Amino acid sequence: MDNIHIFVGGYAKQNNGDAGVGICIHTDPDAEPLFEEAEHIGTATQNSAVYQAIIRALAKARSWKFNNVTIYSDNRLVVSQLSENMLARARNIMPLYEEVKALSREFDGCRIKFVPSKNNQRSRELAKAAAMASPDMITAQALQFEVYPGIIGLILAFTPKLMIVRFKYNKGTQIGLHKHIHEQGSYILKGSLKYIVADKEIIMRKGSALVVSSYAEHQIEALEDTVEIVTYSPMRADLLDIS
Repeated sequence: MDNIHIFVGGYAKQNNGDAGVGICIHTDPDAEPLFEEAEHIGTATQNSAVYQAIIRALAKARSWKFNNVTIYSDNRLVVSQLSENMLARARNIMPLYEEVKALSREFDGCRIKFVPSKNNQRSRELAKAAAMASPDMITAQALQFEVYPGIIGLILAFTPKLMIVRFKYNKGTQIGLHKHIHEQGSYILKGSLKYIVADKEIIMRKGSALVVSSYAEHQIEALEDTVEIVTYSPMRADLLDIS
């Protein structure tokens, strides 16, 4: 295969604490991503987290056998160092710098470009959420949010690769037609929902389950007061209160 575009994000709490990386892979940088991934990487600085995100992005492009790769980052320092406009001198950075350079030589073409943070929001969100998902913190999260009036979500637990959410619907409430990159599994604990997936109507009652594929358009209506357990893979970073 020929060209791939990867947006990367790295985040470290307080610049030297729990850290995470996020990558979004596109065949067209202006289109929806075809793959995204987030991972908690332990303790790191902000810049080393970005380097580790680039390393993961290049390794993924290599494993998928792409010949040319463009990496996009909003970390101007890291991009300047890898473009050789600025020296990388920090001891914790030099091994990562050398690893990126070694990986980049395995492609016919490898470019690392700076983008404004507003154009790199998704990978930044994934990295921040992954930093929150320390293995020591994967317990009942109890993060509640309102989807719409009458529909309340409760994030029960998550890792970068999976999130479990409980939704409570009042009878008659609806979630309009939408789609997302995440695979979604649904299980009804109480009540009933009407799903419309790819123009097919599915009535979900207590004990029913279904899976909605990535990017499949779907909408939901509560036929009665309902409790639903939903899993998302990878996790829904947009459902977290990320600051």
